[in-house]
Amino acid sequence: MLGLFKKKLPHCDTLFEKFLTPWYDQEDPPKMTRPDMFVISGFEGQPLDLDQIQFLPDDLLEYNKKQLQTMADAALNDYQHIIKSDKLDLNVLDAVDKYFDRKKIAEIISKSDPTNFSNDYVIEVCEFGATLGHLFNQVDGYGWLYSHPYFQSIIVHKDTGFGITVFDWAVKKFSEYGVADGFAAKFQMALESVKQPK
Repeated sequence: MLGLFKKKLPHCDTLFEKFLTPWYDQEDPPKMTRPDMFVISGFEGQPLDLDQIQFLPDDLLEYNKKQLQTMADAALNDYQHIIKSDKLDLNVLDAVDKYFDRKKIAEIISKSDPTNFSNDYVIEVCEFGATLGHLFNQVDGYGWLYSHPYFQSIIVHKDTGFGITVFDWAVKKFSEYGVADGFAAKFQMALESVKQPK
């Protein structure tokens, strides 16, 4: 009987294609989420200099850096009604993760217009992804590899070449695939798995 009230959310790839794919300005845009972590192409076992491997032209690089900072700032502001905090940290991530349950996510999806880039689904996904990225970026050895649009950017661990797809994590959170994953623990597990000798 209780199962009747636990309506499943759509799959993460369905939501990615519906809400994020339209905002890529390339001919063959991605239509699904990427793996949570992968070794980036070009990594050859030596520590990476992220400044050297940024591939965007300078104007787009600066634009996307600013976009990511804007989204992290917006997240901190918008999350105040969930948890009072003067900074994004694991407590904020955990509180926000718990706040957005299936019911709230279903409401966000149903009222979001995929033809409007400022719809609630895109905003919530991008704020959650920017929060994850901000937290990884605070840990020594991690940094952004910027892309365009900004939600294609990933976090890279310089010594191992691991790329962490924080915005894809966010789409997964706001879908059936990852709604109950527990993202504070997932964040810590990612840090631990990068540390493990291969």
